[in-house]
Amino acid sequence: MNKWIETIEQSVYKLDEYYNKKIDNNKKLEFVVTLLLILGILIEIYLLNKPTPWVSDDLTKSNYLNYIQGWLNHAKNFYLEWGGRVWGELFTLWFLTIPKRIFNYINTFGYLLFVGLIYINITGKWKWSPSIIVFVNFSLFLCLPAFGQDILWVSGTGNYMWASLIPLLFLSFWRFYLNKAYQFAQNPIFICILFLLGIMTGWSNENVSVGILGMLILYMVIYRIQYFKVPAFAISGFMGTGIGAALLWLAPGNFVRFATEHHTKSILSISKAVIHNVKALLDPNATLALVILFILFILLERSKNKKIASVYFIGSVLSAADFGLIGHIENRVFLGCTVLLIIAAGILYNDWNYNSRIRKVRVLITLCLLLSSISFYHMAEDGINDYAARWNENLEIIAEEKAKGNLDVYVNPITPLNKFCATYGLDDIKPHDENQNWLNKGIAQYYGLHTIQSIHVHPEKQPD
Repeated sequence: MNKWIETIEQSVYKLDEYYNKKIDNNKKLEFVVTLLLILGILIEIYLLNKPTPWVSDDLTKSNYLNYIQGWLNHAKNFYLEWGGRVWGELFTLWFLTIPKRIFNYINTFGYLLFVGLIYINITGKWKWSPSIIVFVNFSLFLCLPAFGQDILWVSGTGNYMWASLIPLLFLSFWRFYLNKAYQFAQNPIFICILFLLGIMTGWSNENVSVGILGMLILYMVIYRIQYFKVPAFAISGFMGTGIGAALLWLAPGNFVRFATEHHTKSILSISKAVIHNVKALLDPNATLALVILFILFILLERSKNKKIASVYFIGSVLSAADFGLIGHIENRVFLGCTVLLIIAAGILYNDWNYNSRIRKVRVLITLCLLLSSISFYHMAEDGINDYAARWNENLEIIAEEKAKGNLDVYVNPITPLNKFCATYGLDDIKPHDENQNWLNKGIAQYYGLHTIQSIHVHPEKQPD
């Protein structure tokens, strides 16, 4: 027994010595591992994009496309008749005019850019950190309650993931300047660029625009304390974001949509929605884990970046609250809050590395998160492939019925297995008594049918 204990102690000592000499703070190893992780993420997301079909809005919107002229007309009509979020619509229209196989590659690199922008908002500088890459990717898989809608669904990713690239890029300049007062930030051209980027940021999405305005005010307070002045780019960026937010929220289409959907103007109802949305951040199926991690680090860690981490945390809360003007924050709308919370917790997690013992623990945590991400990937693969197989069966039914001359077609209803499916939480093709629903009519038009409907067979009515 004593020999076994001695052998184990020697092995632990050798591993510890190997870690200290070969792994800890080894920049070359960090670089290589980070590149391997990036390659793994690219492969993983591509393999999830590939079997994900066009669904619902993708099919109905494609009926009205005529390349650039069609895009602009649709964006104009959307702004005047439905909502202010035109950048997401333009991304979506672009994706719908290219072959799906090309979109799979574009969206894969878009996800990598998405992860990269979250990453640099966490680190605030250029550095190689495998643990942060794994942390960001794992957090997105874990905490996005509608991952498939936000990341893989063509119309969803255009309006959410891709539209989020604009504010993330905008915020990255503010984050970098906090670490170092770069001289180029005083350049008039850069100041103008930040103004324009600010307009696009405020105009990007209702789930973050007001929250980001609050963050920029806090950023400027920190700049004033740290540098004894607020830089010109910050003032121009804030003004641009305010203009963009006004263009987003005051779009004529918003008022048309609110009237159509019978949105209430009651202060009491709006207050209830605000409270609901802030409480939704504690949803265990969404961002609760990030909130807990942030609070633990704030209370227990000796990070020098607690103020800036709190800025992103407050931004997330403000984003959830301001969405109360529209309604409840859920499903794909959670993306904005989730991203800001990932950055808030990630900033503190990134600072948790101030001695060799903690860095060893982080290596173990990184391995656990990596294995969990792989598990999530397999879960996603199963759900997406199941949906794709059922969708393809329905396409065969449509083709067979059209070949017979039947243009009133029944297809099988499809229930997505998990949140990684693009249609998880979306409307499915309606049954016969609802075949004039906008979704059924749009899909029927896309496939050249008179009507399309699903047939729901009750278990007790199924044949023996």
